[in-house]
Amino acid sequence: SGAEIELATRIGRETRLKEGLATAIHEFDYIIIDTPPSLGLLTINALAAANWVLIPVQTEYYALEGMSQLMNSIKLIQRRINPHLKLFGIALTMYQKTRLCNTVSSEVRRHFDKQVFGTMIPRVISIAEAPLEGAPVVILKKPTKKNKGSQAYWALAKEVSDRVKKLRYKYGVNETSRLKLHRLKQSE
Repeated sequence: SGAEIELATRIGRETRLKEGLATAIHEFDYIIIDTPPSLGLLTINALAAANWVLIPVQTEYYALEGMSQLMNSIKLIQRRINPHLKLFGIALTMYQKTRLCNTVSSEVRRHFDKQVFGTMIPRVISIAEAPLEGAPVVILKKPTKKNKGSQAYWALAKEVSDRVKKLRYKYGVNETSRLKLHRLKQSE
């Protein structure tokens, strides 16, 4: 992308976003940074600026390989750039009731245990078509039994909110009142 090309030649290119957010950080309770599904400079900048990372993982075979590479990259960023970066959680996405999806979700849960949210986002057409409508599925569709995509995203939002409350209690309101979440897309 153009932003990555521009960053490539800059001194301190890995921390430009963090520097840019430094003046605005106290104006918000949460800053959510959504990145492309690659480990380019934009994603590295997001991880350098974030305190927490939320990783969506597709319940597909290659996602397991990507998870391993991603976790190694996060550890490297923790060592070299951002020692405060922590895993907030893992959200399983594009779930179907298939043997493959069940195997992948079991493997992710086995390795990451309580870090994995209980809600799994299903692979449904309403989620895939929502961008055509120009709005998130949770706005387009009411969370009913018929609208499983919207229902799942609302349930995941509740789990995220509950986890934030636990973090506020654990770390104290002052430290997490400016909790920054980084959502790193996994192989979408």
